[in-house]
Amino acid sequence: MALRAAVIGGGRVAERHAAAYARNPLTQLVAIVEPLRDRGEALAAAHGARWFASAEQLYEAGEAEAVSVCVPHDLHREVALGAFERSLHVLLEKPIANTLEDADAIATAADREGVVLMLGFVHRFRSESLEAKRMVDAGAIGRPATALDRFCSLGGEHPPSWVWERERAGGGVLMYGGVHAIDRLRWLLDQEIVSVVARAHHTHGYGDVEDGLVALLDFSGGASGALFENSPPYGRPGGWATEFFGSDGAIRIQTGEWVELTTSAGVTRVESSDDAHFEREIAEFVSAIVEGRSPSVPAEAGRASLAVALGAYRSASTGEAVRLG
Repeated sequence: MALRAAVIGGGRVAERHAAAYARNPLTQLVAIVEPLRDRGEALAAAHGARWFASAEQLYEAGEAEAVSVCVPHDLHREVALGAFERSLHVLLEKPIANTLEDADAIATAADREGVVLMLGFVHRFRSESLEAKRMVDAGAIGRPATALDRFCSLGGEHPPSWVWERERAGGGVLMYGGVHAIDRLRWLLDQEIVSVVARAHHTHGYGDVEDGLVALLDFSGGASGALFENSPPYGRPGGWATEFFGSDGAIRIQTGEWVELTTSAGVTRVESSDDAHFEREIAEFVSAIVEGRSPSVPAEAGRASLAVALGAYRSASTGEAVRLG
């Protein structure tokens, strides 16, 4: 019997989650939760699902067994805890929350109820990222030494307006997109970030949060890294890219395009094979539920990346390096 799933949210990311559930043979998309009726009804109708105006209405209806939470960051705790109280499994979009207190409350509630909680770090499921992970784990670059993650997304009016409100988003470009970069570096290197020093910039005046940020990172295994996050209104030059240099080689990822390995033997480029990263993410979430196991992107990954982001903000505010516990 298919797992009954719902998507809470009606924006662009929610649309990708809904489509991925609809394509998965092990799931049935039963509901869309979206307070804007026209948007919610349209997305629900596109997949033969019901529309609800609130998560509480969905929970009371009892139609879902699992939910994707795709709402503004400040609502993550409330919506996730409501789902856990009904013993629903949750795929929670990044970041896990705006504060470590909320992150811990979410993780504790999931553990208490014995349900699956998975974080939506969908970049882990891109074909070029998976290939890069395979290369690193196989020792293709030897001992990692330095890393760079450049995350440039179109800013201004392109993202939802709440993205530029600190109270709702918890921060700017780093919390909305750059948290992906933090997770990619931690995951690909398989090392924790132990200190950060950062500088934030408010160049374009979108709101009360940063639209640019540069940070230097120290990793537990001795590697050094850098984050270069920007969200200009005039485009996304450079896009999303990651580079790793090690004792025996280097890996470059151009997100959505290719991954390239350079060693003394030459250069090998592997083109991105598809755009099915949301489908693979949903498949992992569903498999974890069916198999009764922890997902590959657990709550700990969300908390660790949030701690780095908050440390970067603290460093940007004080001008000093921040050690992470």
